Amino acid sequence: MNRKLAARLIIDLTMTALLLCAYAYRIIGEAAHEWVGVSVFALFIAHNIVNRQWYKNIFKGKYTLRRALTAAVNIVLALATATLIITGLLQSRAVFAFLHLPGGMALRLIHTTAAYWLLPFIGIHVGLHWGMAVRRICGNHLVKNIMRIAAFLFAAFGLWSSFDRDMFSKLFHGFSFDYWSEERPGLLFFAETLSVMAVSIFAVYYALKRLERKQRPE
Repeated sequence: MNRKLAARLIIDLTMTALLLCAYAYRIIGEAAHEWVGVSVFALFIAHNIVNRQWYKNIFKGKYTLRRALTAAVNIVLALATATLIITGLLQSRAVFAFLHLPGGMALRLIHTTAAYWLLPFIGIHVGLHWGMAVRRICGNHLVKNIMRIAAFLFAAFGLWSSFDRDMFSKLFHGFSFDYWSEERPGLLFFAETLSVMAVSIFAVYYALKRLERKQRPE
């Protein structure tokens, strides 16, 4: 693994781990939530810097369905992230408390709705690139089959988690606050949140594989 790829992997894995922590507002508390959010923003900038070649080539070459979908998802992710940053800054009561910014319930609603939409779109983004990861990780047929079974089971868990976390209402009706009972283990929260993302990864990856098979000449 070369240094550039290793840097990308470290940044992306760290950003994902911190993002999961950011969702755990009720578990980690307000101040930690804000500091984690600032860290995720810094890693988001780093992610875009190491992948800057994509921006250089955005107006070059032919756009296939996959490339157009990738561009659209990247734009949505950028807008959602910008929304999170701005609304998070305006509500800050810890990191940027000295700015005495207005805050308010309307901003909280926008902030949380954007955060919930980020989960499926990050999943789609990862799913569009998952094939490259699979080719690098899966060196033999046995490992590939084990990963397929694990991915299927985790995605199935993600479907259950989507109902358990009431994701449909959070995406379309808007929630200003999330809730997690103190009686439920915190580890389950992180597993459920990650699995919700995994549903999109699984669906997009296998949808693309099916599309590629159809496009192959007989």
